[in-house]
Amino acid sequence: MGTCATIPEIQKLAIKSRIENPGQYTDYHLHNIFVNAAHDGTTPGRLLDKMFQRKFKSSIALYRKTKPTEFGKLWEQALNGGEVAGSYYALLTNSKTPPAVRDKAVGDIHMLSHISGMSCRIDLKHLPQLRKENQELTLQLKKLNLKYLKQVRTSEKIEAQLEKYRSALKTQLQEQTDAKTRLDPREISELKKLREKNQMLIELVDRLRKEKTDLRQTMQQCHPVHSESQQPSSTKTCGVSAAATVGAESRDCNQLIANDGAESLPNTNLLGKKVLYVGGRFRQAPHFRNFIEKLNGTLIYHDGGREDGDRRLDQLLPQADFVVCPIDCISHNAVGKIKRECQKHNICFLPVRRSSLTSLTRALGHAHS
Repeated sequence: MGTCATIPEIQKLAIKSRIENPGQYTDYHLHNIFVNAAHDGTTPGRLLDKMFQRKFKSSIALYRKTKPTEFGKLWEQALNGGEVAGSYYALLTNSKTPPAVRDKAVGDIHMLSHISGMSCRIDLKHLPQLRKENQELTLQLKKLNLKYLKQVRTSEKIEAQLEKYRSALKTQLQEQTDAKTRLDPREISELKKLREKNQMLIELVDRLRKEKTDLRQTMQQCHPVHSESQQPSSTKTCGVSAAATVGAESRDCNQLIANDGAESLPNTNLLGKKVLYVGGRFRQAPHFRNFIEKLNGTLIYHDGGREDGDRRLDQLLPQADFVVCPIDCISHNAVGKIKRECQKHNICFLPVRRSSLTSLTRALGHAHS
C-alpha cells in the first residue's frame, strides 16, 4: 500500500467505495482502512486490486512471460532505474516468485523508506536557509532588471538623437547633391567628408540597435523566480572526453594558423558562433564585422587595451567561441594571458601573424578544416 498506491489514489478509491464521509479520515486512517480491506475481500479491497491490475499491467505481463530464475535480475533493473512500484507489486502477487527474491524485494523497499525519511529530514533542516538565499537572489535579479532597463532606455535615447542627427545630415547632403554642378572643388571635398561622416553615423546607429537588442534578450533571460534547489549547471563540454579534446583542438588550431601561406576555406560557415578579435586597428573593425556576418557569425571587438580595459576583456572572453589575436599589434604578455584564459574556458585560440582580413580569413578557414 505505501509503495504502490499514492494518497490521491486512495482518496479517490475511498469515495468510489462509498465509505461513509471519507473526508473525516486523515490520510493515515485511510491508509489503514485499505491495508485491512486488501485482505478481507470487501468492496474497497476489490477496487484496490482492480486499480493495481490496471496501473501495473505492463509490469505484470513482463513477469508472466519471464522465467522465475530471471525475476531477481528484473527487480535489480527496476531498483536501479527508480521505477520499483510496478515490479514490487508484480513480484509479491506472482505465485512463481522465488522466496529469496520476494524477501530481498521487501527488504530493499523497507530500507528505501528509511533513506527517504532521512533525506526529507535533511531537506527540511536546510529549507529556511534555501528560502533566505532565494529571497536574496530575487532581490539581486530585480536590481539587475532595473539596471538593464535603464541601459536600454539610455540606448534608445542616444539612438533617437543619432537618428535625428543623421536625418539632418541626410537632408543637408541631398541639398548639396542637388547643387553639385554648382560646387567648386573645395565644396566637393567638404561634401565627400560629410558622406563619410554620414556612413560612420549609420554604422554607429546599427551598432547601438544591436546592443539594445542584446540588452533586451539579457533581460528576458533574467527570471525573478529561483527554485529552492538547483541542478548542477552544465558546461560547454562534458566529462573527460571534452577535457581531453580541448588541448588537442588548441594545438591543432595553433599548428594550422602557423602555416600562414596555406589556402583558406572560402565557404566557411560559422553557424552563429561568436568571434572575439583582440587588438588590431580600430578602423578595421567594421570590415571584420561585415566579413564575419557574411559567414553567419558575430564579431566581438576589443582594441587590446587602448581604450577597452582588462575588465571588459574578462567579460567578453567567456562569450566567444573563437579568439583571434594578431601578434603584431599586441604584447607577448597579453598574448600569453589571452591564451591561458582561452584554455581555461575551452575556447579555440587563433593567433595570426598580422592584423588583416586575409589573416582572419585563413584563421577561420583552418579552424573549420
